Amino acid sequence: MAVPQKYLNNELWKNLTITKTDLQDLLAHLFETETPLPIETLTRILIHNRFESERKELEERQKTLGKIYLPKEQYTIGEQITFQNLDWKSGTVTAARKGNNPEIGDFKVITVEFEDGEKRAFAAELAEHPLNTQRNIVDSSVDQTVETILKNYGSDIKKKLRVALEEQSDIVRIGDTWFPKSLLIDINQGYLNLAEALLDAHKGGPMSPEELLKQMELDQTDNLKLLEFSLNYAMQEDPRFDEVGTSGKIAWFLRRFEPEEVREIPLYLRVKPEVTELQEISEDTLKMVLSLNDELTPSEISEPEERITQTSIVLNYPHWRTGTLPITPTTAQIFPTALETEHVKFILVDAQNNEKISAWVVRQHRYVFGLREWFESQNLIPGSIIEITSTKDPGVVKIVPQKKRSNKEWIKTVLVGADGGLVIALLRQPIYAGIHDRMAIAVPDVASLDNLWNERRAKNISLKSDVKRMMAELSKLDNQRHVHFIDLYAAMNVIRRTPPLDLLAVLRNNSEFIHVGDNYYNLTEID
Repeated sequence: MAVPQKYLNNELWKNLTITKTDLQDLLAHLFETETPLPIETLTRILIHNRFESERKELEERQKTLGKIYLPKEQYTIGEQITFQNLDWKSGTVTAARKGNNPEIGDFKVITVEFEDGEKRAFAAELAEHPLNTQRNIVDSSVDQTVETILKNYGSDIKKKLRVALEEQSDIVRIGDTWFPKSLLIDINQGYLNLAEALLDAHKGGPMSPEELLKQMELDQTDNLKLLEFSLNYAMQEDPRFDEVGTSGKIAWFLRRFEPEEVREIPLYLRVKPEVTELQEISEDTLKMVLSLNDELTPSEISEPEERITQTSIVLNYPHWRTGTLPITPTTAQIFPTALETEHVKFILVDAQNNEKISAWVVRQHRYVFGLREWFESQNLIPGSIIEITSTKDPGVVKIVPQKKRSNKEWIKTVLVGADGGLVIALLRQPIYAGIHDRMAIAVPDVASLDNLWNERRAKNISLKSDVKRMMAELSKLDNQRHVHFIDLYAAMNVIRRTPPLDLLAVLRNNSEFIHVGDNYYNLTEID
């Protein structure tokens, strides 16, 4: 098809609206092929359909718009002509005269008036001219144009199409693959119970739909893709099952086998809501905040500038205590993800000994769970530095503690008194991995600190009050009574989950705290 000029208009694709006709055409295609299709394929089909619709429209228009303009033809006044090279505009011949150009011989010049009143002159009875070869409505330029449109506008079109498809009750999806609900193969309760029994025998899973169908002896069919889609949809609608595969892969797991820390936010990662407002912060302070790799830092201010395959994470106390790692815009480039599912089952591999660690991505709350035993085996402490590296398999991530520097170091140590009071002292502690000097905190008595957390759950203690007490405690460790923001952040997270920007807002918005430069703060009064 010769590509109509309007389809080369960038504004058309920028402002594209998915119409009812678009959706009907896509549904008809799915009915005809009986094959579930991903959003990328449906987008390509939509664009092709737009061109096909235009082709049919032009064919109908040609029947009424008169003959196609060719310079070699003879035209009379009052005759109607259609111009292919003007996006099929049509006009009426209003005048004709003899042409005057000795270099090209005898010819005539006709005047054509178009429907919008525009008048233009064209050659007629001209034997030699490139336009004398009539173009067919169909040619090879369409495929190339479709690919260009997909390259430039495909992402936005896919988003719009996805939203439009979501609103259609007769089309369902798994991941980002779509199919008419009425054509699904019936997967009855008996088959779903069998799927549960198979997953139960595999300690909850995960199992792929291909594995499940094989063991159900349902894989003998001419349309295996449709059968897999139907099974996936049935399991998706059943609350017993959770889809836990990485992007592009489907894997099923029994929810009742999932760790509690995957189904519910662990105590140490829960944040008490605080009404805080933070004014604009400097570039240096923002850089410091982002260096903490805290999942509670809003993603809109922490988008990484370039793609990475390796990074390091400093453990704060809540993640160390829970056995989790944060998912931030930086670490998210390495940890696996999925289009929709909230839980992703994957493997962490210890780069030192190739030990495999079963882990979970909890996308909604932005953490990775499953590392408590590994932290203990590596003798890690809050402030230890962990390096993570992606592999060719998105479901496998390498992990290793940063190489240790020495056997013992003077670091902040948390002591809990019999009355529940908390003291921070500098004590010499064994170190088994690289640490962040300001984040490192030893916790000799974890049980007492656990009791403190449990006792504080029922109390409505303000963040400001906790910051003031912690500032007073940390200031004892410095001759000038100054406390660095990162030291305070690390210590605050020992007693409550504290987002960096919430802490910064408390420091900036209350006169009790004075910024003395270089991200150091002081109390106006110290008891």
